[in-house]
Amino acid sequence: MFTCRACTTRLLAAVVDHALVSRPTANALRPSVISASAPQTRGFALKRTKRDPEDELDGMPEAALDGDPGGEREPDKKMQRAVNHRLALMDDPYHIAKDVLLTLAKDRYDEAKFMVAKASGKKKNLTVSWNHLIDYQMRHQRLNGAIKLFNEMKKLFQVPNAHTYTIIFRGCAQSVHKKLAVAEAFKMYNNMLKSDRFKPNTTHLNALLEVCSRAGDIDTLFTVVKSANSTDRAPDAFTYTTILNALRAKVQFEPSRQPGGTSPARPTEKGREMEQATIQTIQRAKAIWEEVLAKWRSATLVIDEQLACAMGRILLMGSHADKMDVLSLVEQTMGIPKDEQALIKMAREAHLTPRGNDMPQSPPRLGLQGAPAAKHTKPASPAHARPGNNALGLVLTALQLMTKTSLVARYWDVFTRKFLVAPDARNWHLLLRSLRYGHNSGKVAEYLWIMPKDFMSAPTFRIAMNACLRDNLNKKAFHNACQVFEVMITSLRSPDAHVMRIYLQTAYAVKRPFEDPAAAKLAYGKQMVTALENLWEPYRMATKQFAFGGLTPRTPPLSVSSPGPLNPASAPAPVPAADADAAADATDTSVPKPTASEIALQMWKLHAVARGEICALARKMIAAYDRLIFGDLATADTVAKIKPRRNQINAFVVKYFEDREKYEPGWSFRQMQEEKRREENDGLGDEDDHEFMEGSSRKSPVDAW
Repeated sequence: MFTCRACTTRLLAAVVDHALVSRPTANALRPSVISASAPQTRGFALKRTKRDPEDELDGMPEAALDGDPGGEREPDKKMQRAVNHRLALMDDPYHIAKDVLLTLAKDRYDEAKFMVAKASGKKKNLTVSWNHLIDYQMRHQRLNGAIKLFNEMKKLFQVPNAHTYTIIFRGCAQSVHKKLAVAEAFKMYNNMLKSDRFKPNTTHLNALLEVCSRAGDIDTLFTVVKSANSTDRAPDAFTYTTILNALRAKVQFEPSRQPGGTSPARPTEKGREMEQATIQTIQRAKAIWEEVLAKWRSATLVIDEQLACAMGRILLMGSHADKMDVLSLVEQTMGIPKDEQALIKMAREAHLTPRGNDMPQSPPRLGLQGAPAAKHTKPASPAHARPGNNALGLVLTALQLMTKTSLVARYWDVFTRKFLVAPDARNWHLLLRSLRYGHNSGKVAEYLWIMPKDFMSAPTFRIAMNACLRDNLNKKAFHNACQVFEVMITSLRSPDAHVMRIYLQTAYAVKRPFEDPAAAKLAYGKQMVTALENLWEPYRMATKQFAFGGLTPRTPPLSVSSPGPLNPASAPAPVPAADADAAADATDTSVPKPTASEIALQMWKLHAVARGEICALARKMIAAYDRLIFGDLATADTVAKIKPRRNQINAFVVKYFEDREKYEPGWSFRQMQEEKRREENDGLGDEDDHEFMEGSSRKSPVDAW
């Protein structure tokens, strides 16, 4: 047809390109061959397939931006058939809502939404089902998706109810997007105020205040408070509790502030600003509390424990006078006197009062004209708040900060005996800390015997043993320490090495009972022997899990990741060495097996902290044995008995430092000497006992040695 070969080539190329474009399947199956003689065609193809990243973000579903990687997918035909079949069998909105809830429990959100949207077109009231969808989105941190559902709900003529707004507000409070949550919730609340069909109530007010409180937006919080009234949005106890907690959370504590409330000698600029902010917060809280008391006295507000404790926590940030007001606050709102004699009288009356009649479960019932139904109740007398664990913790903290620890036991008896408060673990530990701060080791040992074992742990006995160590001027301090040690042995599965070290430290520090210079030396040595005798078996228990020296495991694990069968009966029987080698050759060698040195190194790292604690205890015990042997503090029979134990413990320490140099190349002998110097400064020797004497200048006969 064509005499020119160039024209023929161009025509055939155009026909081939048209055929490839019209057959995408065939084009996809053939390997792509790009000729070097056609650069324009290649550039045109790249230019057509290029997309702008912003267009991809614009087209992405909104749910995907909220954390759903897949977004809202279009329902497939199988899902549509299943939903249509279920909707054909359900006509009641209650059963539809129940089915939606079960579907969401299986994380099938797309199916549940398609069902609700499909059923909403039949003029049914499916507000409860939409509430389940919105709540699901809020619980999965999809704030934009929940707001989108809310708008789509209204477009389908589904009227939101009061619970719908409550779900949205509470979801905004739990949202990680604080600023966006405050903006969306505040805008929705203002729309509710302007609406004639639906007005917000106290529940919505409190939920929005919670959103502002969690976001730390105090300005928006007080703007919302201005919308309260005396009818449907009347503030209740939860309203004021939220406001006070928000004010307290906005103020940060000064790290250098002492437990007694004293400030550092040279406050920084940031510290002065923080102190000023704390003073302003306390003044603002007191003004709010005056309003609370006015409504409480007029019987328009009920003060509960949470509200009283919220105000008390703010007072704890202030001066000593503000902390004293905490006890006045408890007396005012709960009827617990702050006078010590009145507390003693109330505690004695608690033993004579039958159980169940200590305090009424509900406030006195008032008549129609405000007259009380009870015979001996004053007119319009508000009911006191019932104390609980929160109030008990508040009082214990205030007494510790005010250093009035002598009242701790009085308040504890009133709360637990008069008002039948069951202390939790936090209350028990606050009690022990307060008694430790007051150097009352006798009460610590007494309360430790009645403390529930479920609340006990190693820190519990560290607090109790430190209380005995601080109370070393008490002649019975070592006796109390022995009781604490006995409770630990009978309560914990394995003894704590740190507690045992403090116990030995207490035996060193307590020298007050030895007044007779002639017999003081042997009596002090007898006390040391008693402490070491009590420590010997727990020390052996602590090192039983290891082999020689308490450093290497008795049975090496089968692998690094799996320690082998836990049940000895299910362990495989031992096989001969030849069979074991043959089995090892038959196994897969693609994964290299750890060597014995690697296993030992990993076991060393795994138990490094436990070995360090046991070694520190062992070194203290060796020092105590040396003092008894070379200080003539024990008889010859006692010395002959304790020498083998001393040598056994010394072998443990030597092996520990040898292995430490082996497995920790950066560790040196100089570092060991520095650690030894720090341990000597912990207060074990006589020269450090003054740290626990609290400024006392009196010396016992033992100090003259």
